[in-house]
Amino acid sequence: MSRRTMPYHRRYHGDALQGYRRLTLEQRGAYTTILDLIYDAGGPIDNNERWLAGELNCSIRKARALISELIELRKIFINPQGQISNHRCEAEIENSLKISRKASESVAKREEKRAEKSKFVSDFNNRAHRSINHRSSIPVPEPYIDKDTDRFLHGDEGEAGNLADDPPAPQPWLNAAPEQENHPRLAAALGRRGSGRAELDALLAARRRRH
Repeated sequence: MSRRTMPYHRRYHGDALQGYRRLTLEQRGAYTTILDLIYDAGGPIDNNERWLAGELNCSIRKARALISELIELRKIFINPQGQISNHRCEAEIENSLKISRKASESVAKREEKRAEKSKFVSDFNNRAHRSINHRSSIPVPEPYIDKDTDRFLHGDEGEAGNLADDPPAPQPWLNAAPEQENHPRLAAALGRRGSGRAELDALLAARRRRH
């Protein structure tokens, strides 16, 4: 059963054609199949004649003869463990393992650097001066209070006064002739009690808005 440790291998077609020159068609087919079995297993394969006959699609006697011929031609050899191997296959498999290890180490280093960078960014964003909870917020606007009008409408303790019951406060500017001439409505308002006081407040508020 295939272990699929090497899904592919490098094939040098020039070297292959040169090595095939002394082989018959049957030997070429058996040799190529055995090399693929070694690469597919990621190392030497068992010298099992029945299994090899099944892979080569021939009889056990024919498989035994082809294996003996390839050993004599020094295309394959039997290692000390009694397995079938090939020198070029062993070199390519070892080289492939080195490349795979280097690729794994590179990936591990990239992942380590990515994790360190992610941790640094997370720590930086979690600092107090970067936290959204510590950032300055827009102040809540306070209602506008007209202090001049508020003095007319409220007493010392901030409660609304009864303008109809309170006597009008002395107005020193009532005798100012230029002011009365320039503002006849203001003079008329000052001359009345009750509703005149409210009109005075409205005129004062309108004048402040214009200025």
